[in-house]
Amino acid sequence: MTATEEFILDWLKKAEHDLKAAQVLLAAEEDLYDSICFHAQQLAEKAIKALFTAKNIEFPKTHNLLLLSNLLLDADIAKFNGELENLTKYAIESRYPGEYVEPGRNEAEESVRVATAIYDLCRRKIGL
Repeated sequence: MTATEEFILDWLKKAEHDLKAAQVLLAAEEDLYDSICFHAQQLAEKAIKALFTAKNIEFPKTHNLLLLSNLLLDADIAKFNGELENLTKYAIESRYPGEYVEPGRNEAEESVRVATAIYDLCRRKIGL
């Protein structure tokens, strides 16, 4: 296995940790929806960055999923651009108090569903 292949798998392993964390938090049936949405955003971000790595394309250090999608130039990922823009707000806004509207359970479930679909798509594109 090459160093690049190992790094791709490292990105995906980190993404899987975020998926598992989101699933555990959802199952807990506690009001932890901001944390669930944060992990959903991280799942999508790390999956997309794994795909960048697999395509040997450099990417900026950013949590902006729409920016990453636009730089990736992948039509299948771009189909999720609306959802990616929505997920992006959970990277920072949801982590700090302020003028942020807390997500509810439905929003948290939808965030995990969308992020999981993006993760699955990236894995298929990588060939896993």
